Amino acid sequence: MQQAFLIIIAVAGAAYAFVTKQGKIGLGFLILAVSFAASFPNIVTGIWNDILGALSLIIFLIGAIVIVWKPKVKIEKPIEPSPENNEQKTE
Repeated sequence: MQQAFLIIIAVAGAAYAFVTKQGKIGLGFLILAVSFAASFPNIVTGIWNDILGALSLIIFLIGAIVIVWKPKVKIEKPIEPSPENNEQKTE
């Protein structure tokens, strides 16, 4: 029940993000929804349960990184005005 609720919230958040043209956040929420779906109990048994659990955590990490990742922005230095162009008229 809790997993289904988390999936519904993640998909609703993704839908809202896509409607408001925030594609990166929407993609992150969709990845989180897949992560929550992979962590349903009793999907598999044995060693596959551990593998699926680890895969679910890795997918969750990728989704969180997609949501918060911000590319580094280059800040250009302003051009220093030359003394010839900066002359003021005195009267």
